[in-house]
Amino acid sequence: MAPATTRQFGGQFGTFHFRSGGMHTRGPQNSGGSTVRMLIQLLPVLLLLLLNFLPSSEPVYSLSRSYPYEHKFQTPRGVTYYVKLPNFEEQYPHQSTERATLERHVERDYYSIITQNCRVELQRRQWGLSYQTPHCDMLKKFEAAAQ
Repeated sequence: MAPATTRQFGGQFGTFHFRSGGMHTRGPQNSGGSTVRMLIQLLPVLLLLLLNFLPSSEPVYSLSRSYPYEHKFQTPRGVTYYVKLPNFEEQYPHQSTERATLERHVERDYYSIITQNCRVELQRRQWGLSYQTPHCDMLKKFEAAAQ
C-alpha cells in the first residue's frame, strides 16, 4: 500500500486535514480567540455605521440661492451669499468677529471656485473651444476689490 499524504489548510476558523485515502478530519477550533478577533475586525464597520447616523451640521451659507438658503447677504468685497437662518443677524451680528470669520470663509470658497473655473476656461480657450472667460473676469474683479 502506498504511503498516505496529508495536506493541511487552515486559518482562523480551524485546520482541515485531507488525506489521500479519502478520509478527512477537522482539528479543534480555538473559538475563544476567534470571537474576539472577529469582533475587532467588525469594529471599523460598526463605527462607520454609527457615524453615519450621527447628526451632521449643515453649512451656514451657500453661494447660490436655493431652498432653504434664501436670505441674501454680501461680504465687504462684494461676494453674495445666502443663509438659511432667519435669526442669522442675531447669531452673526454685523461687525462681530464671528461674522468676519464667516465672511472670510465665504470669500475663500468663492475665490477657490472662480479660480478653478477660470483655469478650465483658459484651457478651453487654448484648445480653441471657447474664447469667453467670464470666471477669469470675475476673478480679476474680485482681486481688484481686495486691493
